[in-house]
Amino acid sequence: MQTPQTANDFLAVGVDFEEAGEKWRAGDAQKSTRFFLRALENYDNGLHLFPRSFDMAYNNNAGQLLTSLAELLAGEVDVATTEPLHLFQEALEFFQRCLSLQEYQLTQSEEDANVGEEEVPEPTHTTEEAPDEDHWATVIEPVTRSTILDTLLAQVETLTAVCGLFSTRGADDPGWVEQYYDNLLQERILLATEETSRQRDAALAKAKFRCALADASFNTAKLDLPTYEREVSSAYESFTDLQGDAQALCDRADADLVFNASIRKSLEHPENWITPDDIAASNVMRWKHLTEALDSLTAASKLPDARNLPRIHLRRGDCEMHRRSLGADPSAYEIASKSALTLLKNAEIFYRGTARLARAENTLVEEREASTKEAIVAGLLGDVSNLKEQARAEQARVQEVVEDMSDEGLLLADDLRNLGN
Repeated sequence: MQTPQTANDFLAVGVDFEEAGEKWRAGDAQKSTRFFLRALENYDNGLHLFPRSFDMAYNNNAGQLLTSLAELLAGEVDVATTEPLHLFQEALEFFQRCLSLQEYQLTQSEEDANVGEEEVPEPTHTTEEAPDEDHWATVIEPVTRSTILDTLLAQVETLTAVCGLFSTRGADDPGWVEQYYDNLLQERILLATEETSRQRDAALAKAKFRCALADASFNTAKLDLPTYEREVSSAYESFTDLQGDAQALCDRADADLVFNASIRKSLEHPENWITPDDIAASNVMRWKHLTEALDSLTAASKLPDARNLPRIHLRRGDCEMHRRSLGADPSAYEIASKSALTLLKNAEIFYRGTARLARAENTLVEEREASTKEAIVAGLLGDVSNLKEQARAEQARVQEVVEDMSDEGLLLADDLRNLGN
């Protein structure tokens, strides 16, 4: 790769490193991290050489990059919570600097427009003068309300990611996250949205943030279960055409699945549950939200703008496995236990269909996950031939899928014993 020479070169190289980091994010966390760090180093070098023309773009790129890197580290079990949290906070600082620059430039451009255009004399050249062919001008895109909204929503997305630390890593108190949104973002987003007519983008980011914040508050005992349930249920009410928005439907399904997962994890600590009535009430809520997640994914799969259909259908199978798991202790939900066989067969159909679709679309990750999950469910239904065949070919991968399904609550303790036999 050639050494970057201009500000635009540094930006282009940085973007290439970022894209490489995103490419390896799911398959090789260490390689992904190396690419992200190389992108940061490249942006630092660009800022040092071109401080005036590079500053705003650097702050924006660096904020996004640090958010991606923090999300990657947050998924590593051997990384302390403080490391990704520090990166998230640093990303927010970069975004705020970028926002300040954007707001200043927008104010200046609006003031210049109000003053009016002054007469500009035509340039004159003597016959001896010639243009400098080696001189290049950097073209900077004008700041608009829409670009400011992009930076604001990027901060909301970062705050949403921060909330995951409180849910999975035992961080202390998410109160500062809510205060940051209320004090620094909420009014600005409202103003920018009104002036850009991008209500849908803002509503989507806000709904995801509300659900993530509610989940973090529940997991840190700052929110009780009924309030958490109301927050998740009402988060997407502002969407007037929810059934026609594939992304919103998928995001709502994610929130419903996280709701179920958080309650399931809390049941691992019996001291959180006072009476059997509390567990019974949570069963009703979990069944409701898992059913709504399945309905949302089904609706999304039928829309022309749906992205990654194999992944959507794969999650439909997961929904059925989660509903089946409600029939086991400590939940012991009667509807789930009576429907267990039907739910298993439904999941098998979804997984089989996903594998077929993913194969046709050449999406290897979804194809392999779905085919292994199909074999596992078939094994639970009595046919272990496919599962044994896959295990002989790729035992480590099959074992990884089994462990993931167990960790996510898709498989029960009895399932693991049965599959082991």
